Amino acid sequence: MSKESAHIQQPQQTRSRETMKLILEAAAQILEEKNFEELTIAEVVQKAGTSVGAFYGRFKDKEALLQTLDEQFFETFEAAVRAVLAPQNWAGKSISAIVREVTSLVVNTYSREKGVLRSLNLKSRLTRDASFKKREQSAWADLYPQFQRALLSHRDEISHPDPKLAIRLGFQQLFYTAREILHREALREDVPYTNEQLVAELSRAYLAYLGVKESEE
Repeated sequence: MSKESAHIQQPQQTRSRETMKLILEAAAQILEEKNFEELTIAEVVQKAGTSVGAFYGRFKDKEALLQTLDEQFFETFEAAVRAVLAPQNWAGKSISAIVREVTSLVVNTYSREKGVLRSLNLKSRLTRDASFKKREQSAWADLYPQFQRALLSHRDEISHPDPKLAIRLGFQQLFYTAREILHREALREDVPYTNEQLVAELSRAYLAYLGVKESEE
């Protein structure tokens, strides 16, 4: 979380940081069942085992809480993607293994954080607040080139006539399909895929589009 963020009071002591963590975790859990407009500060602090005073000692208001969850998600997500795509991690791995690892990261992250991300998406659409979309776009603008380099190191295995186009468009198809299925409750209820099934099938579809023969590793 950025120390320059104006919407929160950065905790300095260990106990204060732990209280802030409990508040954020409680809010994320509540958002699995409720939308952001239904969430109240009273129920957040009750679930966190703290007080309203402790909440306002760290957050300006409920909007600041959501903003902080937004920033926390992208910091964690970007760190995880960098770890997966670090050259020392994918060197020597097959293109199938790289695709499956990244697909697993996307599916499991967006499944685990679906309450928070659903709230951020809805707020962005209803209020025309572009901050969430900008952070999402900024994250991929920074991280996608690493993914592209990893796959292009296997260019000779890609039979699509335009490997760079296929890598980008195929990844966009994978990412937005996963996000829609995991975040739209109607889709989750009508087609109840497990995360493992989503990872396997989205990886298979991406590799087929690239024209790569899927390996068994």
